[in-house]
Amino acid sequence: MSNELNELWRRRSVFTSETPSILLVDDEPTVLETLGHQLGTDYRVVTATDGHGALETLDRQGPFAVVISDMRMPDMDGIELLGHVRLKHPGVTRILHTAQGDLASAISAINTGQVFRFLCKPCPTRELRDTVRDAMEQHRLVAAEREILDKTLRTSLQALFGCLELASPQAFARAGRIRDLVGALCRELGLDNVWEIEVAAMASQLGAVTLPPSVLEKLDRGLPLPDDEQRMIDAMPGIAARLLGEVPMLEDVVEIVRGLRSAGGQHTLVAVDKPMVTMAVGVLRAAIEFESFISRGVTAENAIVAMGGQGDHEVAALAALRRIRGITTEQEEARAFRVGELEVGMRIAEDIVAVNGLVLIGRGITVTEMLLDRLTNYKHIVELVEPVWAVVPDPAAPAVAA
Repeated sequence: MSNELNELWRRRSVFTSETPSILLVDDEPTVLETLGHQLGTDYRVVTATDGHGALETLDRQGPFAVVISDMRMPDMDGIELLGHVRLKHPGVTRILHTAQGDLASAISAINTGQVFRFLCKPCPTRELRDTVRDAMEQHRLVAAEREILDKTLRTSLQALFGCLELASPQAFARAGRIRDLVGALCRELGLDNVWEIEVAAMASQLGAVTLPPSVLEKLDRGLPLPDDEQRMIDAMPGIAARLLGEVPMLEDVVEIVRGLRSAGGQHTLVAVDKPMVTMAVGVLRAAIEFESFISRGVTAENAIVAMGGQGDHEVAALAALRRIRGITTEQEEARAFRVGELEVGMRIAEDIVAVNGLVLIGRGITVTEMLLDRLTNYKHIVELVEPVWAVVPDPAAPAVAA
């Protein structure tokens, strides 16, 4: 368990105690030079001449304790830039450097929490240095609070995932496989907040501790479930969300897990005003279903084709799955059918198996009248895994002889 959590923690951004660094952002080089001179040698000072360059600098040359940004800049103004900083680097203290005519906007930014302080141009050296000193102290306090919360969060997750590992090694292993796939998908898609999405992947299986062993076995093998057992599976995200609800700093994780809830067999996404959460739900949902197909012995190619045929998965997530699995060619679209819905001419896209794992009909076989009779006889003897995935023939293609 400790290895699993340590791996997740390794990927998480943390505060460090390096020399305090300040990022100055202004489209006028003379202003940057003046500010740098005023701050002296007490801090490591880095400069950027526009918003996009500032964000790149934050990512590549951090960590930074303070960002001081000009208000009026081309393409991206100071309030917009500091809003991005707040989202991507919440521990950085933000200061707006503005002219007298922009005071109303600067005050509004303070009131909405976008910035810590504002400085008027030109700014006296003493006022600048005092403000930066206060900003550094604010950064230190935020970092100290974050460190305490980090320890609480780590302990809480260790306890929760430890319970899952002890109660259900199968579910814990499945959660690990889903997490690894989610991590690969996020990197392929260039998503931020990978740590939160991977934690959500692990947490999505916490509800397995409430499942009877027989249901858990079917879930692990991707086998079909009667309605009462399927309701148990559908309840898992809600159980996980309740378990995580009181843990600090997991708000986005809880929203992602809640987004996995389904009703009547249909996925329903909880309305959130966070594009990251919406994308994360799509990625995690695709990873969970892909894992279910693979557990049934379906090939990666057929699994992705089948998921595409359902029409309720993110196209970007399916394309990323193809790239991760090295699938370069599109396959024919497969659809899900009950055995009784199969028709002559269809082609079986995955093995038809009994619930005990016995393969009855191999994939690639074209459905004939004789095969339909065989399946009818099989259903009287053993329970079949349904739905069955099959490719519907192109009406323009030559007919297949029965």
